[in-house]
Amino acid sequence: MRHLIGGLPDYRIVAEASDGEELIRSILTEKPDVALVDIGMPLLNGFEAIKSCINLHPTLGVIFITGTDDYAIEAFSVRAIDYILKPIERSRLYTALDRAVHTVQINNERARSSKKDLMVKQQNSINFVPFNDIIFIERFDRKTVIHTTNKQYETYDSLSSFEGSLDSRFLFSHRSYIINMDHLEKIENNGQSYMAFFKNYQRYAKISRNKIAELQQYKSF
Repeated sequence: MRHLIGGLPDYRIVAEASDGEELIRSILTEKPDVALVDIGMPLLNGFEAIKSCINLHPTLGVIFITGTDDYAIEAFSVRAIDYILKPIERSRLYTALDRAVHTVQINNERARSSKKDLMVKQQNSINFVPFNDIIFIERFDRKTVIHTTNKQYETYDSLSSFEGSLDSRFLFSHRSYIINMDHLEKIENNGQSYMAFFKNYQRYAKISRNKIAELQQYKSF
């Protein structure tokens, strides 16, 4: 592993661990972006060690490297980026690392923006709505409606005026809708477009057919 990764210009090895307990100490001390973890480690296996780490280091990207697929399903329950079986192929490892970089960048951006608010101007007031609370934004009857987990806000600002203020979790899914991908629960075909349904919310949004590929790319991470 050191030989395969050591020559890559965009990566730096910050620590190595020979058992699960040492792995935990190294991750909490060094706080790496990505950990490549063998599940079959002594003292504490790699899967259990990672479960102990992710609550304290939630943006950690994990690639499991092991000789068996017995833990494949469990691995993705802790949002592992990839699960590579030995013997390791160079191209397979490099593809996983590229995915890890992209995923870590998205996770870091979400962590930085999780406390941001959207400024919504109404007739006699300005409201600051947390990004995390926004389910989707809809253009309806010459108004823009911001649907949140608690209430709806109406404004005369255009839908496009919000696009530049939002982060990468928001997708301009249709000419009349911007959706928060973190709240998306399922999609259903509806003739020439799709309907987007959200967790614990009765209203739905629309997704244009030409936006489905972009949505699937986001959800793959």
